[in-house]
Amino acid sequence: MTRAEFEELVGDGDGTRLSLFVPTHRVGTTKESDEDRLRWKNLLGAVEDTLLKEGHERRDVDELLAPAWELHHDGMAWSHMADGLAMYLTQGWSASYRVPLELPELAAVSSGYTLGPVLPLLSDQNYVVLTLSQKHVRVLRGSRDRIGELDLPSVPEAFEDVFVADGPQSDSVPRPNASGRSGPGGAVYYGASSLDNAHKEEVVEFFREVARGVDEHLAGRSIPMILAGLPEWVSIYRDIASYPHLVDGAIERNPDDMSADDLRIAAWDLVSSRLQKENQRLLDRLNEQRGHGSGALGVDQTLTAANEGRVDTLLMTSGGCYVGNGAPQVVLPLRSPEDYCGLADAAARATLRNGGSIRMVEELPKGAPVAAILRY
Repeated sequence: MTRAEFEELVGDGDGTRLSLFVPTHRVGTTKESDEDRLRWKNLLGAVEDTLLKEGHERRDVDELLAPAWELHHDGMAWSHMADGLAMYLTQGWSASYRVPLELPELAAVSSGYTLGPVLPLLSDQNYVVLTLSQKHVRVLRGSRDRIGELDLPSVPEAFEDVFVADGPQSDSVPRPNASGRSGPGGAVYYGASSLDNAHKEEVVEFFREVARGVDEHLAGRSIPMILAGLPEWVSIYRDIASYPHLVDGAIERNPDDMSADDLRIAAWDLVSSRLQKENQRLLDRLNEQRGHGSGALGVDQTLTAANEGRVDTLLMTSGGCYVGNGAPQVVLPLRSPEDYCGLADAAARATLRNGGSIRMVEELPKGAPVAAILRY
Protein backbone atom coordinates (compact mmCIF):
# COMPACT_ATOMS: atom_id res chain seq x y z
CA MET A 1 0.00 0.00 0.00
CA THR A 2 1.34 3.40 -0.98
CA ARG A 3 0.90 6.73 0.74
CA ALA A 4 -1.50 7.72 -2.07
CA GLU A 5 -3.63 4.63 -1.39
CA PHE A 6 -3.80 5.49 2.30
CA GLU A 7 -4.82 9.04 1.43
CA GLU A 8 -7.60 7.67 -0.77
CA LEU A 9 -8.92 5.73 2.21
CA VAL A 10 -9.11 8.83 4.41
CA GLY A 11 -10.90 10.99 1.83
CA ASP A 12 -14.30 12.49 2.53
CA GLY A 13 -17.40 10.38 1.99
CA ASP A 14 -20.72 9.36 3.46
CA GLY A 15 -22.22 5.99 4.31
CA THR A 16 -21.05 2.84 6.02
CA ARG A 17 -17.31 2.14 5.89
CA LEU A 18 -16.38 -1.51 6.32
CA SER A 19 -12.82 -2.66 7.00
CA LEU A 20 -11.95 -6.37 6.79
CA PHE A 21 -8.72 -8.08 7.83
CA VAL A 22 -7.64 -11.72 7.92
CA PRO A 23 -4.30 -13.52 8.20
CA THR A 24 -3.43 -15.58 5.12
CA HIS A 25 -0.74 -17.97 3.93
CA ARG A 26 1.89 -16.78 1.48
CA VAL A 27 1.57 -19.05 -1.58
CA GLY A 28 0.09 -21.70 0.67
CA THR A 29 -0.82 -25.31 0.03
CA THR A 30 -4.31 -26.13 -1.21
CA LYS A 31 -5.29 -26.99 2.37
CA GLU A 32 -3.96 -23.67 3.68
CA SER A 33 -5.68 -21.71 0.91
CA ASP A 34 -8.95 -23.48 1.72
CA GLU A 35 -8.50 -22.58 5.40
CA ASP A 36 -7.96 -18.93 4.46
CA ARG A 37 -11.11 -18.89 2.31
CA LEU A 38 -13.14 -20.48 5.10
CA ARG A 39 -11.86 -17.89 7.57
CA TRP A 40 -12.88 -15.14 5.12
CA LYS A 41 -16.31 -16.73 4.60
CA ASN A 42 -16.92 -16.92 8.34
CA LEU A 43 -15.88 -13.30 8.79
CA LEU A 44 -18.26 -12.17 6.04
CA GLY A 45 -21.06 -14.17 7.61
CA ALA A 46 -20.45 -12.50 10.97
CA VAL A 47 -20.44 -9.05 9.35
CA GLU A 48 -23.65 -9.86 7.51
CA ASP A 49 -25.40 -10.94 10.72
CA THR A 50 -24.21 -7.84 12.59
CA LEU A 51 -25.36 -5.40 9.92
CA LEU A 52 -28.77 -7.03 9.63
CA LYS A 53 -29.21 -6.94 13.42
CA GLU A 54 -28.34 -3.23 13.33
CA GLY A 55 -31.29 -2.68 11.02
CA HIS A 56 -29.63 -2.49 7.60
CA GLU A 57 -31.73 -3.63 4.66
CA ARG A 58 -30.80 -7.03 3.21
CA ARG A 59 -30.42 -5.49 -0.25
CA ASP A 60 -27.94 -2.87 1.04
CA VAL A 61 -25.93 -5.49 2.92
CA ASP A 62 -25.74 -7.73 -0.14
CA GLU A 63 -24.59 -4.82 -2.30
CA LEU A 64 -21.96 -3.74 0.24
CA LEU A 65 -20.50 -7.24 0.63
CA ALA A 66 -20.72 -8.27 -3.05
CA PRO A 67 -17.02 -7.52 -3.84
CA ALA A 68 -15.93 -9.44 -0.74
CA TRP A 69 -17.98 -12.48 -1.75
CA GLU A 70 -16.62 -12.21 -5.29
CA LEU A 71 -13.11 -12.40 -3.86
CA HIS A 72 -14.14 -15.41 -1.78
CA HIS A 73 -15.18 -17.28 -4.93
CA ASP A 74 -11.92 -16.47 -6.78
CA GLY A 75 -9.90 -19.61 -6.10
CA MET A 76 -6.86 -18.38 -8.00
CA ALA A 77 -6.60 -15.29 -5.79
CA TRP A 78 -6.37 -17.42 -2.66
CA SER A 79 -3.45 -19.34 -4.14
CA HIS A 80 -1.40 -16.13 -4.40
CA MET A 81 -1.80 -14.38 -1.07
CA ALA A 82 0.76 -12.67 1.14
CA ASP A 83 0.81 -12.75 4.95
CA GLY A 84 -2.45 -10.87 5.34
CA LEU A 85 -5.46 -9.59 3.41
CA ALA A 86 -7.09 -6.20 3.98
CA MET A 87 -10.25 -5.07 2.21
CA TYR A 88 -12.14 -1.79 2.43
CA LEU A 89 -15.72 -1.40 1.24
CA THR A 90 -18.46 1.17 0.99
CA GLN A 91 -21.50 1.27 -1.28
CA GLY A 92 -20.24 1.24 -4.88
CA TRP A 93 -16.50 1.06 -4.06
CA SER A 94 -13.99 -1.43 -2.72
CA ALA A 95 -10.25 -2.04 -2.61
CA SER A 96 -8.29 -5.08 -1.45
CA TYR A 97 -4.62 -5.40 -0.53
CA ARG A 98 -2.35 -8.38 -0.02
CA VAL A 99 0.10 -7.20 2.63
CA PRO A 100 3.32 -8.54 4.18
CA LEU A 101 1.91 -8.23 7.69
CA GLU A 102 0.37 -10.67 10.15
CA LEU A 103 -3.12 -9.22 10.49
CA PRO A 104 -5.82 -9.88 13.09
CA GLU A 105 -9.10 -11.49 12.13
CA LEU A 106 -11.18 -8.34 12.31
CA ALA A 107 -14.16 -6.58 10.80
CA ALA A 108 -14.83 -2.95 11.73
CA VAL A 109 -17.88 -0.89 10.82
CA SER A 110 -17.51 2.84 11.27
CA SER A 111 -17.86 6.26 9.68
CA GLY A 112 -14.19 5.96 8.66
CA TYR A 113 -11.96 3.10 7.55
CA THR A 114 -9.88 1.32 10.19
CA LEU A 115 -6.19 1.76 9.39
CA GLY A 116 -4.45 0.51 12.52
CA PRO A 117 -3.63 -3.04 11.37
CA VAL A 118 -1.88 -1.82 8.19
CA LEU A 119 -0.25 1.39 9.47
CA PRO A 120 3.15 -0.35 9.86
CA LEU A 121 3.30 -0.25 6.05
CA LEU A 122 3.78 3.52 6.34
CA SER A 123 6.67 3.14 8.75
CA ASP A 124 10.24 2.04 8.05
CA GLN A 125 9.70 -1.25 9.87
CA ASN A 126 9.32 -2.84 6.44
CA TYR A 127 12.01 -2.99 3.80
CA VAL A 128 12.84 -4.37 0.38
CA VAL A 129 15.92 -6.44 -0.40
CA LEU A 130 17.28 -6.48 -3.95
CA THR A 131 19.76 -9.26 -4.68
CA LEU A 132 22.30 -8.36 -7.34
CA SER A 133 23.39 -11.33 -9.39
CA GLN A 134 23.70 -12.14 -13.08
CA LYS A 135 22.35 -15.58 -12.27
CA HIS A 136 19.24 -14.84 -10.20
CA VAL A 137 17.87 -11.42 -9.27
CA ARG A 138 15.37 -11.47 -6.40
CA VAL A 139 13.22 -8.73 -4.90
CA LEU A 140 11.99 -9.55 -1.41
CA ARG A 141 9.85 -7.60 1.02
CA GLY A 142 10.33 -8.18 4.71
CA SER A 143 9.97 -7.06 8.30
CA ARG A 144 11.64 -8.13 11.53
CA ASP A 145 10.02 -11.58 11.52
CA ARG A 146 8.91 -12.21 7.94
CA ILE A 147 10.20 -12.03 4.40
CA GLY A 148 8.84 -13.15 1.06
CA GLU A 149 9.86 -12.90 -2.57
CA LEU A 150 7.85 -10.58 -4.81
CA ASP A 151 6.78 -11.63 -8.28
CA LEU A 152 7.67 -8.62 -10.46
CA PRO A 153 7.44 -9.38 -14.19
CA SER A 154 9.09 -6.05 -15.03
CA VAL A 155 12.33 -7.05 -13.26
CA PRO A 156 14.62 -9.38 -15.28
CA GLU A 157 15.61 -12.41 -13.25
CA ALA A 158 18.90 -13.17 -14.99
CA PHE A 159 21.47 -11.69 -17.35
CA GLU A 160 20.17 -13.81 -20.25
CA ASP A 161 16.71 -12.24 -19.93
CA VAL A 162 18.17 -8.95 -21.17
CA PHE A 163 20.70 -10.06 -23.78
CA VAL A 164 20.02 -13.53 -25.18
CA ALA A 165 16.71 -12.83 -26.93
CA ASP A 166 18.25 -10.37 -29.39
CA GLY A 167 21.73 -11.81 -29.29
CA PRO A 168 24.66 -10.53 -27.24
CA GLN A 169 26.00 -7.05 -27.78
CA SER A 170 29.47 -8.51 -27.30
CA ASP A 171 30.88 -11.88 -26.35
CA SER A 172 29.89 -11.45 -22.72
CA VAL A 173 27.09 -14.01 -22.71
CA PRO A 174 28.03 -16.51 -19.98
CA ARG A 175 30.50 -18.99 -21.42
CA PRO A 176 33.13 -21.49 -20.27
CA ASN A 177 36.30 -19.89 -18.95
CA ALA A 178 38.90 -21.16 -16.56
CA SER A 179 38.74 -18.00 -14.47
CA GLY A 180 34.96 -17.77 -14.33
CA ARG A 181 32.37 -19.35 -12.06
CA SER A 182 30.39 -22.15 -13.60
CA GLY A 183 26.64 -21.76 -13.87
CA PRO A 184 23.85 -23.85 -15.39
CA GLY A 185 24.87 -25.80 -18.46
CA GLY A 186 28.54 -24.96 -17.97
CA ALA A 187 27.87 -21.22 -18.30
CA VAL A 188 30.16 -18.88 -16.41
CA TYR A 189 29.13 -15.76 -14.52
CA TYR A 190 31.82 -13.14 -14.06
CA GLY A 191 32.60 -11.03 -11.05
CA ALA A 192 33.07 -7.33 -11.71
CA SER A 193 36.83 -7.64 -11.27
CA SER A 194 37.02 -10.05 -14.23
CA LEU A 195 35.07 -7.84 -16.66
CA ASP A 196 36.64 -5.88 -19.47
CA ASN A 197 34.97 -2.62 -20.49
CA ALA A 198 32.58 -4.22 -23.00
CA HIS A 199 31.42 -6.79 -20.50
CA LYS A 200 31.04 -4.17 -17.79
CA GLU A 201 28.85 -2.05 -20.09
CA GLU A 202 26.51 -5.01 -20.50
CA VAL A 203 26.38 -5.59 -16.76
CA VAL A 204 25.58 -1.91 -16.26
CA GLU A 205 22.79 -2.16 -18.84
CA PHE A 206 21.47 -5.30 -17.13
CA PHE A 207 21.33 -3.52 -13.78
CA ARG A 208 19.66 -0.53 -15.45
CA GLU A 209 16.88 -2.86 -16.59
CA VAL A 210 16.63 -4.23 -13.06
CA ALA A 211 16.49 -0.69 -11.65
CA ARG A 212 13.72 0.31 -14.08
CA GLY A 213 11.56 -2.61 -12.98
CA VAL A 214 12.21 -2.03 -9.28
CA ASP A 215 11.53 1.71 -9.58
CA GLU A 216 8.26 0.96 -11.37
CA HIS A 217 7.14 -1.23 -8.47
CA LEU A 218 8.30 1.18 -5.74
CA ALA A 219 6.98 4.37 -7.33
CA GLY A 220 5.21 6.47 -4.72
CA ARG A 221 6.63 4.46 -1.82
CA SER A 222 9.30 5.43 0.69
CA ILE A 223 10.19 1.94 1.89
CA PRO A 224 13.93 1.44 2.55
CA MET A 225 15.72 -0.76 0.00
CA ILE A 226 18.77 -2.83 0.90
CA LEU A 227 21.17 -4.13 -1.72
CA ALA A 228 22.62 -7.63 -1.39
CA GLY A 229 25.55 -8.64 -3.57
CA LEU A 230 29.28 -8.69 -3.98
CA PRO A 231 30.83 -5.28 -3.24
CA GLU A 232 31.59 -4.71 -6.93
CA TRP A 233 27.95 -5.28 -7.94
CA VAL A 234 26.68 -3.07 -5.13
CA SER A 235 28.99 -0.27 -6.25
CA ILE A 236 27.85 -0.51 -9.89
CA TYR A 237 24.17 -0.49 -8.91
CA ARG A 238 24.55 2.51 -6.59
CA ASP A 239 26.11 4.48 -9.45
CA ILE A 240 23.03 4.01 -11.66
CA ALA A 241 20.23 3.82 -9.06
CA SER A 242 17.69 6.62 -8.84
CA TYR A 243 15.52 5.23 -6.01
CA PRO A 244 15.85 7.80 -3.22
CA HIS A 245 15.48 5.44 -0.26
CA LEU A 246 18.50 3.16 -0.70
CA VAL A 247 19.99 2.20 2.66
CA ASP A 248 23.63 3.25 3.04
CA GLY A 249 24.77 -0.15 4.24
CA ALA A 250 24.51 -3.33 2.16
CA ILE A 251 24.65 -7.11 2.52
CA GLU A 252 28.01 -7.59 0.83
CA ARG A 253 27.89 -11.31 0.16
CA ASN A 254 27.04 -13.52 -2.78
CA PRO A 255 23.21 -13.59 -2.51
CA ASP A 256 23.00 -16.78 -4.57
CA ASP A 257 24.31 -18.58 -1.49
CA MET A 258 21.74 -17.01 0.87
CA SER A 259 18.24 -18.22 1.67
CA ALA A 260 15.36 -15.80 2.11
CA ASP A 261 15.70 -16.14 5.88
CA ASP A 262 19.45 -15.45 5.70
CA LEU A 263 18.60 -12.23 3.87
CA ARG A 264 15.94 -11.34 6.45
CA ILE A 265 18.38 -11.65 9.34
CA ALA A 266 21.08 -9.64 7.59
CA ALA A 267 18.63 -6.98 6.40
CA TRP A 268 17.04 -6.53 9.82
CA ASP A 269 20.47 -5.88 11.34
CA LEU A 270 20.77 -2.89 9.00
CA VAL A 271 17.17 -1.72 9.30
CA SER A 272 16.86 -2.04 13.08
CA SER A 273 19.95 0.08 13.68
CA ARG A 274 18.59 2.74 11.34
CA LEU A 275 15.16 2.57 13.00
CA GLN A 276 16.53 2.90 16.51
CA LYS A 277 18.48 6.02 15.61
CA GLU A 278 15.54 7.62 13.80
CA ASN A 279 13.02 6.75 16.51
CA GLN A 280 15.31 8.10 19.22
CA ARG A 281 15.71 11.31 17.24
CA LEU A 282 11.93 11.67 17.03
CA LEU A 283 11.43 10.92 20.74
CA ASP A 284 14.07 13.50 21.67
CA ARG A 285 12.33 16.01 19.43
CA LEU A 286 8.96 15.17 21.00
CA ASN A 287 10.29 15.71 24.52
CA GLU A 288 11.91 18.99 23.53
CA GLN A 289 8.79 20.30 21.80
CA ARG A 290 6.50 19.28 24.65
CA GLY A 291 8.49 21.68 26.78
CA HIS A 292 7.63 24.47 24.34
CA GLY A 293 3.97 23.57 23.87
CA SER A 294 4.39 22.07 20.39
CA GLY A 295 4.17 18.41 21.34
CA ALA A 296 1.10 16.33 22.20
CA LEU A 297 0.96 13.23 24.40
CA GLY A 298 -2.04 10.93 24.80
CA VAL A 299 -5.16 10.30 22.74
CA ASP A 300 -7.14 13.44 23.60
CA GLN A 301 -4.36 15.98 22.95
CA THR A 302 -3.20 14.18 19.83
CA LEU A 303 -6.64 13.77 18.25
CA THR A 304 -7.46 17.44 18.84
CA ALA A 305 -4.20 18.52 17.20
CA ALA A 306 -4.71 16.10 14.29
CA ASN A 307 -8.21 17.41 13.60
CA GLU A 308 -6.80 20.95 13.59
CA GLY A 309 -4.15 19.98 11.02
CA ARG A 310 -1.27 20.67 13.42
CA VAL A 311 0.36 17.21 13.45
CA ASP A 312 3.67 16.96 11.62
CA THR A 313 4.54 13.43 12.82
CA LEU A 314 2.16 11.07 14.60
CA LEU A 315 3.88 8.54 16.84
CA MET A 316 2.00 5.33 17.65
CA THR A 317 3.03 2.32 19.69
CA SER A 318 3.43 -0.87 17.72
CA GLY A 319 0.94 -3.16 19.44
CA GLY A 320 -1.96 -3.53 21.80
CA CYS A 321 -4.86 -2.42 19.66
CA TYR A 322 -5.24 -4.76 16.72
CA VAL A 323 -3.72 -8.06 17.81
CA GLY A 324 -5.23 -11.37 16.77
CA ASN A 325 -6.58 -13.38 19.71
CA GLY A 326 -7.32 -16.65 17.95
CA ALA A 327 -11.07 -16.07 17.83
CA PRO A 328 -12.85 -17.32 14.71
CA GLN A 329 -14.07 -13.80 13.96
CA VAL A 330 -14.11 -10.40 15.62
CA VAL A 331 -16.75 -7.88 14.60
CA LEU A 332 -16.55 -4.39 16.08
CA PRO A 333 -19.40 -1.97 15.42
CA LEU A 334 -17.63 1.38 15.84
CA ARG A 335 -20.21 3.88 14.66
CA SER A 336 -19.25 6.43 17.32
CA PRO A 337 -15.74 5.34 18.27
CA GLU A 338 -15.11 6.39 21.86
CA ASP A 339 -12.63 3.66 22.69
CA TYR A 340 -8.87 4.11 22.46
CA CYS A 341 -8.51 2.10 19.25
CA GLY A 342 -11.18 4.09 17.46
CA LEU A 343 -9.75 7.43 18.63
CA ALA A 344 -6.21 6.44 17.66
CA ASP A 345 -7.47 5.48 14.22
CA ALA A 346 -9.29 8.80 13.93
CA ALA A 347 -6.03 10.61 14.76
CA ALA A 348 -4.21 8.62 12.08
CA ARG A 349 -6.86 9.43 9.46
CA ALA A 350 -6.77 13.15 10.31
CA THR A 351 -2.96 13.17 10.20
CA LEU A 352 -2.88 11.61 6.74
CA ARG A 353 -5.66 13.87 5.49
CA ASN A 354 -3.62 16.92 6.51
CA GLY A 355 -0.29 15.77 5.08
CA GLY A 356 1.38 14.52 8.27
CA SER A 357 3.54 11.42 8.60
CA ILE A 358 3.10 8.39 10.86
CA ARG A 359 5.78 6.43 12.68
CA MET A 360 5.46 3.27 14.76
CA VAL A 361 7.61 3.14 17.92
CA GLU A 362 8.09 0.59 20.68
CA GLU A 363 6.99 2.89 23.51
CA LEU A 364 6.18 6.49 24.35
CA PRO A 365 6.65 8.63 27.47
CA LYS A 366 4.33 7.80 30.40
CA GLY A 367 3.08 4.70 28.56
CA ALA A 368 0.96 6.80 26.21
CA PRO A 369 -0.42 4.96 23.15
CA VAL A 370 -0.05 7.95 20.80
CA ALA A 371 1.83 11.24 20.67
CA ALA A 372 2.55 13.90 18.09
CA ILE A 373 5.23 16.33 17.04
CA LEU A 374 3.28 19.44 16.08
CA ARG A 375 3.82 21.98 13.34
CA TYR A 376 2.95 24.80 15.72
